[in-house]
Amino acid sequence: MIGLSDPFTISRLEPGGLAERLGLKPRERILEINGVPLQDEIDFGTQISEERLLLRVQAEDGHVREVEGLREYGVPFGAEFEARQPKRCHNNCVFCFVYQHPKGVRRELLIKDDDYVFSFVHGNFITLTNLGEAEFQRILDERLSPLYVSVHATDPEVRVRMMKNPKSGRILADIDRLAAGGIELHTQLVIVPGMNDGDVLAQSLRDLAARFPSVRTIAVVPVGLTKHRGRLPDLRTFTRDDAVGALAQVHAFQAKSRKEHQTRIAFAADEMYVLAGEEVPPARAYEGFPQLENGIGMLRQTIDAWRKGATDVVPRNGSRERVAVVTGTSAAPTLRRLIDERPPDGVDLSLCVVANDYFGDTVTVSGLLVGADIEAALKLHGPVDRVLLPPNCLKEREIFLDDRTRTDLERTIGAPVQIGFDQSAAA
Repeated sequence: MIGLSDPFTISRLEPGGLAERLGLKPRERILEINGVPLQDEIDFGTQISEERLLLRVQAEDGHVREVEGLREYGVPFGAEFEARQPKRCHNNCVFCFVYQHPKGVRRELLIKDDDYVFSFVHGNFITLTNLGEAEFQRILDERLSPLYVSVHATDPEVRVRMMKNPKSGRILADIDRLAAGGIELHTQLVIVPGMNDGDVLAQSLRDLAARFPSVRTIAVVPVGLTKHRGRLPDLRTFTRDDAVGALAQVHAFQAKSRKEHQTRIAFAADEMYVLAGEEVPPARAYEGFPQLENGIGMLRQTIDAWRKGATDVVPRNGSRERVAVVTGTSAAPTLRRLIDERPPDGVDLSLCVVANDYFGDTVTVSGLLVGADIEAALKLHGPVDRVLLPPNCLKEREIFLDDRTRTDLERTIGAPVQIGFDQSAAA
């Protein structure tokens, strides 16, 4: 029988796609394409691009058949697959967010992934500590670039102390090997006060910049700590003073880097600017927003889109509505300023700021809001005709981190809940 975590087990077919035209069915598993066994998304992406296709497909009862077809220009393959279980992380980072969930969360939130395939395909950050020789060689042979790498510190002793893995101290040698093979890297430094800030941060920035252009970008991100740390190491929350100090270092580094490399290389997370009480830089300072999904530049995009009218809240059916925009405490001042600066026509727009009781008030980003906290905040907010949610607090646009759904929320508050204009899920 086919397991739920097997790669390329079809979960859903899109009407009119190639998969449907070939007669594939949900719950069938694609074993091979053109004689190549499929291990991961990289194999699939390479083989499915061929013009002539010969697929070996296994039904749920184990029966195997072959399917032939031709790729048609502009016709997508049109299939969604069951999630593949990623390679697990063997580090024990002192700040790992997976260890900071409350009891009873769904299992997938407790999976520590450190999978180079997910890094190449989806932009997930990896540490390079879990790469075996065959995997390292595959990355080089197949030019799997770019990759996204969590560095945290280039000082070997500091990195080992932070990650609790003796292999983590060879990070620069691993980066150099990938760079020599033509692999481009986007890196991040998660800053833990008292561990890898100050002089350690300065050294990490210098070491990584010395490997430009192979190291294309460096994200400087504050550590996230929840109230569920239990027996975990005692770490200090990232404060306003920490943010001011880190930003000063990043800005000085950017100025030097622009002179030497004509690029800033390093970029600070939106949350740092909010903590420091500083305005986020203009769009040009993000140089194309290469680390947007890491919470770097989302606030700027929201500000610019609002001011251009690209995020206008449009009235429905010509009636004046009471519309609540849900956000976390970090992005709230910026969104409130934007609403006051240019109130939308046709709707009464208000901000519903949600304190994070689930993870604790030290977690302020919109992307980590859960259904229960949003529901509680909306009940206190008062009657609404429509709710706009930040996009990154939902999985597949429907499920919150606490397993409540958008449909559950609609039923509870008695109003439609839509994905709103707030792009600042990391701020």
